[in-house]
Amino acid sequence: MTKTSWVEICVSDFEQSIQWFENILGFRVVARDTNEYAELSRGETSIQLAAEDAPYWETERSRLLPPGQRGSGVEIVLLVENVDAVYRQAQEARADIVRPLADYPWHMRQFWVRHPDGYLIRPAQKILSVNPAAYRRQVADAFQRDAPRISKELLTVKEMADKLVQQRDYLEAATIYETLVTEIFEQSHLYFDEEAEYDDYYEEEQYYPEEEGLDELVGECIEALGNCLADEQADRVAREKIIEVLFDIYQHDLQADNSLGFATSASDQLVKYTTPLERQTITGWIRDVLTDEEEEITGSKRQAYGKFLLDLEKDTLDDETYLRICRETGRTFDLIDRLLTLGRIDEAARETQRVNDYALLELANLFIEHGQDDVAERLVRARISERPPLHVLEWLQKYYRTRGNLVAEFEIVETLFRTQPYLRHYQELRDLARRLDRWEIIRPELLAFLEQARNTTLLIQIALDEGEIDNALQLLKGMAKKDIHGYTYNASYGYYGYSNIALEVAKAAEETRPHEAIELYRQYAGRLIAMRDRKNYRTACTYLVKVRALYEKLGEGETWTNYIATLREQNRNLRALKEELAKAGL
Repeated sequence: MTKTSWVEICVSDFEQSIQWFENILGFRVVARDTNEYAELSRGETSIQLAAEDAPYWETERSRLLPPGQRGSGVEIVLLVENVDAVYRQAQEARADIVRPLADYPWHMRQFWVRHPDGYLIRPAQKILSVNPAAYRRQVADAFQRDAPRISKELLTVKEMADKLVQQRDYLEAATIYETLVTEIFEQSHLYFDEEAEYDDYYEEEQYYPEEEGLDELVGECIEALGNCLADEQADRVAREKIIEVLFDIYQHDLQADNSLGFATSASDQLVKYTTPLERQTITGWIRDVLTDEEEEITGSKRQAYGKFLLDLEKDTLDDETYLRICRETGRTFDLIDRLLTLGRIDEAARETQRVNDYALLELANLFIEHGQDDVAERLVRARISERPPLHVLEWLQKYYRTRGNLVAEFEIVETLFRTQPYLRHYQELRDLARRLDRWEIIRPELLAFLEQARNTTLLIQIALDEGEIDNALQLLKGMAKKDIHGYTYNASYGYYGYSNIALEVAKAAEETRPHEAIELYRQYAGRLIAMRDRKNYRTACTYLVKVRALYEKLGEGETWTNYIATLREQNRNLRALKEELAKAGL
């Protein structure tokens, strides 16, 4: 353990003091520099002694009180693991015990003993009636047993803590809640295991049904800890423990790859129920984390700590400190929101230069909320380059549409269409151009653009959308190809995903060009059959049903009979196909 602070006392009799700490309190020397300096320890507790005639005490020597009078008004508290053993040793050595060993309301068992030079030493031990180790074993046993729901097995542990809360024994309750949550984190699979090795990169996420409800149980523990803090009469030691437990939960969840929201709920409890002085302590912890040079906190985790800081200090921060914290923790949205509130518009606009396009659009909406529509428009338009981001263009389209600016919206939609030629963009452009009485001029330009780009699929979709079935059939004929499986047409990727353009044309042609529709359906069914596989046969049958219906509608039932008979004969060896034809009634 790294020591950040320690106590050194100046003694009149160096050897006598060493013997006193050894014989009275059970300490031992762990370091010594001749007869001038010594460090003694017991467990993790240490104290340092310096001889009054040591050279570096020379400047203070004239101010030292006589032996027996030093340390007046000051107590030196030494936390030990077994204060009863220390007390017995002090009694046996006939030490000057000022106050006997006793339990105190702040969960300490302690006594006072005076050093020969007058220093008042208080050996102390934190006392708990509950045994955390026993509860750790109980939680571990629940995970090892083959229980259908581990959370039900652990309810007895939580209920014990809940009873202690009812008795207002908050320190004991917090200790059990801490043990329960910590063990769940360690024993369960709530969080991803970064060190786990997987044979298959694409291995499906494992499912542990027995662990269902554990996350809810942790959430209930967090809420219970918050309820303990809400009692302003809770003693100081208990409150310190609760705050430490909630902060540990916050950090554990925040630093996980798959945060489960416990960080948010824990920080909410700390912000809501702590006192101003307690909030100062927590902000100190957060600043220590953010300034840790050995483990730098970046990205979303740093932003989360920043939000926690702002929430804790929201009632005391001045504007400049608030802005500084936002900048230091990457909370650009909060930074710009405060700048806009302060009327520092140009400064807010400059802060958007470092964000990505998606963040910019969110910030642009923030500018609009503050009545800075023109600034928002200017910032977004500045992002448009030779190949502008689609989401930026879509934001501008919505911006201009909301304000009824048809000319500006037309400009953006045309850019969208030429950047991402989808039927949806063509339809939007057609609607706007007609309202602006420009459609007769712009339509030939758009079609020429698609012809030059050889985007036949979209040209066909446009022809179908505008009722030009013959044009669609002619365009489709021009893109037909034949391979070992039969006729094929390039599949297209439309606004709603992949589509087969030939089938789109066939469906549109059923009423006015039924024979052409029949031919396209037959080609597709034949291709599926040639590709084999029962699934393909089943799909082919759905289109053969369409073919039969169209033949019957045309009064050409005999043609259908001959076609299906020939199809059966050509594929007489395909047992699965014959089964699927029978199922489809073909």
